[in-house]
Amino acid sequence: MSHGEPHLLKTTGQSEPFREHKLRRSLRRSGASADQIERVVDDVRGRLHDGMASTEVFRIAHRLLRRERRDTAARYSLQRAIQRLGPDGFPFEKFVAELWRHEGFRARTGVVMQGRYVRHEIDLFAVRGQERVLGECKFKVQSEGKVDVKVALYVQARAEDLGAAGSRRFWLITNGRFTSDALVYGNGVGLGLLSWDHPKGDGLRERIDRAGLHPVTVLTTLRAQEQRVLLKKGVVLCATLRDRPHVLDELRLTSGRASSLWQEVEGLCEGGGPDRV
Repeated sequence: MSHGEPHLLKTTGQSEPFREHKLRRSLRRSGASADQIERVVDDVRGRLHDGMASTEVFRIAHRLLRRERRDTAARYSLQRAIQRLGPDGFPFEKFVAELWRHEGFRARTGVVMQGRYVRHEIDLFAVRGQERVLGECKFKVQSEGKVDVKVALYVQARAEDLGAAGSRRFWLITNGRFTSDALVYGNGVGLGLLSWDHPKGDGLRERIDRAGLHPVTVLTTLRAQEQRVLLKKGVVLCATLRDRPHVLDELRLTSGRASSLWQEVEGLCEGGGPDRV
């Protein structure tokens, strides 16, 4: 990377150099073809300037992908789609439970359990054979949102009261990121830690890619309000929408939009995640 790369302004207010390899990697992960990647990179490079918002880079790439294949654009917007599962975080808990189910667990959300001293409502309770998983989900509306060590301390206290040891492991799960202190402490006491990019190579992003499970909030054919209607009906996954098409009746889509939607849903659901390059 050249030292002369323009600096992008992140949502946190910090600036960082544009990194072409990161853009290419995210495009490959979305399933974009080699030609599409080159077109997007060329277009982005033609518009780059110091102080440009990082969100504008996303918008340029997303708009170009959307013109050709909506399902590719949807995969590219995965992180933002997860952020739209809020604001109360409950759809995120349901989405996390689906990831555990994909790995062979029977999973439930909002389970009340008696600890040694007090009762706890657990965001995730999953069982596979003799293995028991308890989880606390921390939803972040910003991609750079951090879970700090205070949260890890609180979760560990709950784990100890519930006797989460041996066949029971307690997880702290977020769509954001962990601070360095949270990682050091959580790893030291044996908490399971899952964030957007942790553990490296097996974070939330990779688990979603492997499972091919996409939230309805990725769907480019639907408006934000229409996505919220589906979430309120308990439809979190595109695969669920495919299996329960009648839930769309309330949205009163035109035949053209409905056709585009089903094409997008099928593109996302067929064969799991996109092929990796």
